[in-house]
Amino acid sequence: MSKRYFGTDGIRGLANKAPMTAEVALKVGMAAGTLFKNGGHRHRVVIGKDTRLSGYMIESALTSGFLSVGMDVFLLGPMPTPAVAMLTRSLRADLGVMISASHNHFEDNGIKLFDRDGYKLSDETETAIEGLMDGDAAKLLAPADRIGRATRVESAQERYIEFAKRTLPRNLRLDGLRVVIDCANGAGYKVAPLALWELGAEVIKVGVDPNGLNINRK
Repeated sequence: MSKRYFGTDGIRGLANKAPMTAEVALKVGMAAGTLFKNGGHRHRVVIGKDTRLSGYMIESALTSGFLSVGMDVFLLGPMPTPAVAMLTRSLRADLGVMISASHNHFEDNGIKLFDRDGYKLSDETETAIEGLMDGDAAKLLAPADRIGRATRVESAQERYIEFAKRTLPRNLRLDGLRVVIDCANGAGYKVAPLALWELGAEVIKVGVDPNGLNINRK
C-alpha cells in the first residue's frame, strides 16, 4: 500500500506547499501523538529543528497537534538530527521529531519521526499515522484537563556535546590544533564549534550566522 504523506525519509516538500504545510504538520502531531500514547505515564515528545525560516511554522503546528491530544512537548531549538535521536532516549520520550530537509536549501523542509529508542519509524507505523491523519481529528482531542504542556529544554546543547565527547577516548585533546569548521548556517552552528573548543582546539568558525534563508548556501 503506497503512502500519501511519508516518503523514504519522512515527510518532505516545498515549505507552505502540500504536504509541507502547517495544516499537515498539525495533523502529524495529532496522529503521531495519539498512536504513541501507550501506557499510563505522562507522555512526551522531543522536537528539534534546523535553521530554516519555515521551521518556526512547522514547529508551532506540530507542537499544537501534540499538545491537543495530551502529549507534553520538549522543544530543543536548532540541533543536529543525531541530537534529537539521543535526547529522545535521554529524556525518556515516547517519540522524537526533527524538522529539517537536510542538505536542501531553505525553500524545502521536512518532518522526520523517531521512536523512543531514536530509530526511524517502520513503514507500518507511518501507514498507521497516515490513517489517523485522514480520519476524524475531533475524536483524537484530549479533554481540557489533559491537554499537554510545552517546555524548552535549555540544557539540550550541553547534554548533546557531553554525549558526543564521551564517544572519544577520555584523554583525547585537540590542544595546539587550529580547526576551521563550516557549519553552513545549519543545525550544528552552535554545538559543533563549541564541542571542538571544549576539546582544546582553536576554532575558526564559518557559516554560523543563520538568518532562516542562508542554510546550505555557498
